[in-house]
Amino acid sequence: MSATRILPVAVRNAGDLASICCPDKSDPLWKEAVKAKREWVRERLHELGTFAWIAYNGADPVGMIQCHPEKGQVNVAFIDCLWIPKKSHWGRGIGTKLLAEVEGVMQRQHHWFDGKPADGIAAASFHGEAEGQQSAEAFYEHHGFVRIEGVPDVMFKAFTPEIAWTPDPGSSPAASAQPSGLPEDAGRVTVLLGPVSCPFQYSLLSKTGAYVGEKLHLPVTEINAAVDPDGYKAHGTCTGILVNGHPVRHNLLEREKLDDEVSSL
Repeated sequence: MSATRILPVAVRNAGDLASICCPDKSDPLWKEAVKAKREWVRERLHELGTFAWIAYNGADPVGMIQCHPEKGQVNVAFIDCLWIPKKSHWGRGIGTKLLAEVEGVMQRQHHWFDGKPADGIAAASFHGEAEGQQSAEAFYEHHGFVRIEGVPDVMFKAFTPEIAWTPDPGSSPAASAQPSGLPEDAGRVTVLLGPVSCPFQYSLLSKTGAYVGEKLHLPVTEINAAVDPDGYKAHGTCTGILVNGHPVRHNLLEREKLDDEVSSL
């Protein structure tokens, strides 16, 4: 394996960030998912400047990390995703290099925090792992992150010992806006597909909508922001699923909760 290089994401390599997690580039659904992620990347670059980095072996993207600022009395760079897609690249230090790059950038003066360094760095610490893969929780703990009492899915690393931080529940990764129902959403499942941070999220949304429609014997209408921007905006300019105009919070990864939720709508 050639030496790993870490490069910031910019317009020129936005496509690499958009497609790195796509398992099947020939599948029409995944193609649309990559387009949605690429649009999200462009919006994010315009809003935040550099917010993500890619690990390359030669010309091949093999890993990625993306984050956003949490500003307040304590300024934190929050890692939304750190991912090495291929099993053959696990255990080779790629994730460590990506994390070190972000930590180095955020400990210098940064425009996210009015020209000051960040006070620390946080991460979503998912608990599961595939066979042969280190869990995110174990990875971050190895690199000096600590658990936050009462917040099981977030870990934090202060850049100076006296810093303490607790995330705002309204800004956590799990907190997201819900689409708004319209009169025409009655009697159907409406799937709102717009720019998303993860191609898997896009695919999951579409598959969840199809599942709910079949379960409730309702027609499914997908509104793609790229095809029908006015329809997407009219629903609140955010991704999600509506059943009879009511937002659905769960997805196929939480099938039992999803079944309970939709049965009450």
